[in-house]
Amino acid sequence: MRVILLSACLLLCACGGPSDAPVQEPDYELGDQNPAGCEQHSGGINTTALLTSQPCLRLSDYGLFTDPGEPRANPVAPGIAYSLNSTLFSDHARKYRYLFLPETQGQVEPATYTEEGPLNFPVGTVLVKVFALPTDTAISHWDSEDIIEVRLLIHRADGWLGLPYRWHPDLKDGYFHGGGDTVPAVIRHEGIDIDVSYSMPTYASCRTCHNDDGHMIPIGPKARHLNKWLATDDGGSINQLADWAARGLLRGAPQDTGHLPLAPDWRNAEARLQDRAKAYLDINCAHCHSDTGAASLSGLRLEYNRASIDYTHGVCNSAHGWRGGGFDIWPGRGDDSSLPLRMELNGAPDRMPPLGRSIADDEAVALIRAWINTLPPQDCSSG
Repeated sequence: MRVILLSACLLLCACGGPSDAPVQEPDYELGDQNPAGCEQHSGGINTTALLTSQPCLRLSDYGLFTDPGEPRANPVAPGIAYSLNSTLFSDHARKYRYLFLPETQGQVEPATYTEEGPLNFPVGTVLVKVFALPTDTAISHWDSEDIIEVRLLIHRADGWLGLPYRWHPDLKDGYFHGGGDTVPAVIRHEGIDIDVSYSMPTYASCRTCHNDDGHMIPIGPKARHLNKWLATDDGGSINQLADWAARGLLRGAPQDTGHLPLAPDWRNAEARLQDRAKAYLDINCAHCHSDTGAASLSGLRLEYNRASIDYTHGVCNSAHGWRGGGFDIWPGRGDDSSLPLRMELNGAPDRMPPLGRSIADDEAVALIRAWINTLPPQDCSSG
């Protein structure tokens, strides 16, 4: 294991104990006992615990995976895996995503299509994201990565609730960990070893990013990010949203996939440079930099669907509240623009996004600078 877990509650055994000593479960943060609803279920998905109880002690108490010790595969039906065109950068962590829609009398209640915001998911929906840090980003095998945490986003009657679970590799389970933590690791990327300090969110800080006018919402599952083609077992391909509609998991979506909004994979060199740059900023920044997000006062708006690249998108917009000053986007001058500079800086007072990363996404920084360099030159300093 190259990942070192800091918290004392996750130590494998007492110092000096035999190597085959039983591994002790971490202390439960919310009390001495697991809530009753977490223990009393007869197999399958524990909807009672998901919708009514306090956070369960163990991830496995929810019954979301056929093999609780391997949350990177095999969700319990009707759960399905899904993926996004572009993803939020989290120190090169790999993410495995699952959607669990509620069932009523054996019938799945579908999500409802929306063109711009997150899909409208019914009460009872659970979104699961598994985070794993690779030892080498060039190697994609599971045995070359370490599961760090599993996050649940649960749609209850009173709104969405985010629950972080820290993964305990020896117990092969996740344990509720609401206090947040930092996990040091060494990751080899493009042949260079990088020290990272992976940050687990606190129970409360989940709302910082998943914030829409004071209400918690999902970030990634929007039509433009879900609109992608997936390989099928017979060698063909299928559109992910069209597949959901055909399986009764989504209603109201355009039948013609050409009418679906699309934010491309920002790594796709065949896509237009500006579309790639906007897609990256949308998934990494726009949840805060929007009219109702946590950074609404900045004046910077980075949603993909904003057609004009103007002042609200950062052009000659002074970097409000940042000690470095300057302008978010200085057209034609990527090296002088604050937006990619803050993406590059790693210190807590300067980096953007402020949460969820300890190192820069160098490829993305280069992309944003390259895009800014293509914008028609404009003298921001004379405004």
